[in-house]
Amino acid sequence: MKISELKKGQKVTIRCKHKTLLVDVKAVVAGVRSDVVLLELIRHEGQVVDFSSPSVQIITIYEDGLDMPKAWTNCRIQRRTVEGRQYHALAAPKNSVRVNRRKVSRIVLDMPGKLKISNQPEDVEIIIHDLCVNGIGIQSPVKIEEQDLRHLYIQFMDEDKDDEEPIKLEARVVWKKELPQGGFYYGCRLANAEENLGYYVANKMRNAQ
Repeated sequence: MKISELKKGQKVTIRCKHKTLLVDVKAVVAGVRSDVVLLELIRHEGQVVDFSSPSVQIITIYEDGLDMPKAWTNCRIQRRTVEGRQYHALAAPKNSVRVNRRKVSRIVLDMPGKLKISNQPEDVEIIIHDLCVNGIGIQSPVKIEEQDLRHLYIQFMDEDKDDEEPIKLEARVVWKKELPQGGFYYGCRLANAEENLGYYVANKMRNAQ
């Protein structure tokens, strides 16, 4: 995918890296001119952000909820005036690559869990494929509608506890895939979780070593 294929109104994440500093900012596509994407001016604390420093690495990430996120590396962003309005003009030298933003170690579970969707009275029985401290992969027999992608409530049991302590978390879908054997796979980012999730993941990883 070329960066010029982005559409007006779509949102992207601009990731800026300088030595050990990493900052993510959100931006909205205002339009495309040739191979340059015009972004609504990006501000931080009321000030327009200056991306002109050559020592800053810029990565642009786009998530559509349909597939793994797409990323463009070595981007450049400059101020540009078009028809009297100022924008941040974004350019990328290469096509996007698909990325998995879950960069920390994960554990494979393939265990049952329950999914609560806000507009459905009954819990959905799901399979939790894998898990880490900031992401989870689940298989659902039903399709999750677009309006529910950002508010999923998941619960599973810590089978290592004598009383099978429940672990609850809130997740947001980052990408999804329809499975040929039926059902849907969802890769999610964790939005909120109880403290026992961290202990559960740490214990599982310790036992796997």
